[in-house]
This record gives sequence, C-alpha cells and structure tokens, in this order.
Amino acid sequence: MAELTRTRTANDLPEAPFRSLKAQFQGELIYPGVAGYEDARHVWNGMIDRHPALIARCSSAADVSAAVRFGRECDLLVAVRGGGHNVAGTAVCDDGLVIDLSRMNGLRVDSVRRTARAEPGLLWEAVDRQTQEAGLAVTGGVISHTGVAGLTLGGGLGWSGIGDRSGSAAWLQSL
Repeated sequence: MAELTRTRTANDLPEAPFRSLKAQFQGELIYPGVAGYEDARHVWNGMIDRHPALIARCSSAADVSAAVRFGRECDLLVAVRGGGHNVAGTAVCDDGLVIDLSRMNGLRVDSVRRTARAEPGLLWEAVDRQTQEAGLAVTGGVISHTGVAGLTLGGGLGWSGIGDRSGSAAWLQSL
C-alpha cells in the first residue's frame, strides 16, 4: 500500500493561484493564523485532529468550482465537508484543502410535486422540519445533526426503515 504523504503546508501555498482564488471566491477562506481557523478545522468526531492548509467555506457552486480548480492546480490533497458529522474524519485533511459546503444549506420543498431539493451542507434537522411543515416525510437519518450529502452518499437508515431489515427502500415500495 502506498504511503500517503503531505503535499503542502500552510506556509507554501502558491502565491499567484491563491491570489487568484481570493479574487474570485465569494465565500470565506480560512487558514492557520486567521480568526476562526481552530473551530473551522474540527468535525463532529472530537478524536479527529487534522490541520488543513486552507479551508474554502463555499457559498455557491461557483465557489466549489474555484476551490476544486485551486486544489488541482496546486496539487493539494482535497477533502470535502458537507454537514461536518463525519465519524471517520475524511471530511478534513492535514496540510491540504478542505472544501467546506456547510454554508450551502438551502432546501426547496415543493408540496405539490412532493419533492425536496437539498444543498450539500444541509443537516437532516432542517429537512425534517421543513418537509413536515409541508405535510411530507423523508426517509433519512435518525441523527438530526447529520449532513444530508454524507448520509445520502454514505448510506444510513432513516426513521421509516427502523425495524425493517431491508431498509427504507422496501418501506417506500410498500406505500
């Protein structure tokens, strides 16, 4: 198995690409020495103690694209954080770039079409609250502070599937 090596430290981010990123980035760029860095680098699992060189707290899809380009151009290790629950700690990395989607937490519920569109930083608490207000229910996580993107992509079991070994999909099919 290949050994994972650190590619950059906070002190040697390439200056020209970083200046370019700052000029086009609408969100917040957080790095060591900047107020809020210590809080921004933590995930829910307190045993994870990683120190990224840069945290790009995105506010739009354009910010995400700019951060991905920057990471690729600078050959940085990249981690993506949605809601920040991330038990395994893969949402944050040492000496690389964290693309933080936590501020992209909008939800559009259409009660007529019975659909909901969630942004990647949204937490299940907001989904449950807003869909219930529209008379809908969503099969999702049972932990309210879990991110929608991480749980959706990583699996999990929602309230509707508890006690049913075949999970939420079987419950939905029975409706």
